[in-house]
Amino acid sequence: MEAAAGIYTSIIFPDALSKTETHLSDLQKAMLDATPDCIKVLSVDGRLLTMNKAGCLALGVPQDSEFGMPWLPLLPDAVHQLGLEALRKAADGHNARFPGRSQSPQGTTYWDNLLTPVVDASGHVLSILCVSRDVTAKTLLERELEDAVSREKLLSREMQHRIKNLFAVVSGLIVISEKEAAGEDAPETATKILREKVHALSRASDAVFSDPEVREGSAGQVDLGSLVNSVLRPYGHRCQAIGTTTAISRNNMTTLALFLHELATNSVKYGALSVDDGNVTVQWVADGQEFDLTWTERGGPPVPATPGKRGFGSEMVDRIVHSAAGEVSRTWQQDGLVAELRLPNAA
Repeated sequence: MEAAAGIYTSIIFPDALSKTETHLSDLQKAMLDATPDCIKVLSVDGRLLTMNKAGCLALGVPQDSEFGMPWLPLLPDAVHQLGLEALRKAADGHNARFPGRSQSPQGTTYWDNLLTPVVDASGHVLSILCVSRDVTAKTLLERELEDAVSREKLLSREMQHRIKNLFAVVSGLIVISEKEAAGEDAPETATKILREKVHALSRASDAVFSDPEVREGSAGQVDLGSLVNSVLRPYGHRCQAIGTTTAISRNNMTTLALFLHELATNSVKYGALSVDDGNVTVQWVADGQEFDLTWTERGGPPVPATPGKRGFGSEMVDRIVHSAAGEVSRTWQQDGLVAELRLPNAA
């Protein structure tokens, strides 16, 4: 007998098959052809000896093929190494498993391939049974779960970052309020100045993120200067906005507000807004297709060199800008940061 010459009988019968044996063989073949799993018999050296209907369809092999061709070249190049390692392990008498995938007009199919050695009484490997099961639904579900977990982790980091920034902003506003109250002509106490600045910060947040007229208005646009002033109002005369009246798409509203808020927060912690004489100028120019906005800090602490690593907030804002087809560049001059933002302004 020649071992594993066909998949449709568990043993190889002599040439003269009885009617009962022939019926059993046909029944086994029909059963294997009915399963959606791709079932193959491989030689120890990796030749494809036979295969059921589902396997022929998946690998593009005619069902009336005489077989005998190498098995690995029928698989996508990306899984050849994994398939080779599994084949070697099965040839040594061990079960082996590897993931695979195939392409068809219907899309990508993901497979779980299990290789099981078929051995004789002495433990010698005669052939290898390979069962490939379609695990596309399971694979896609796992990827969706992984993406969801990644999004949750990102949101958690963003929340932690924003809470930390909130404390930094309030701390910076306290310092600014105390210095304004200490001025010779200051008519108000530091507490009152701080309260007004915190209220201004709250109103700016509401104006930018919650205003139903902006969010649901028919025009779907907001004045760029109003938006800039809303975000920077809590920092008082230390920030100056310069630019012509420019209507921007509401699609850009949140992106721009987050960009300005992140710069202002970092300036309060490390830059021009962290010292008495520092100030910020925001300028912009626009045409019908895009607008360019420049944030310039002056009078801040000396900047010895360009920072080697960006913070989480800057990375987050940059990703948001890039997702809106925009560009961000930063230059650290001796007395402060210059940041440039370019965004398309299509409605």
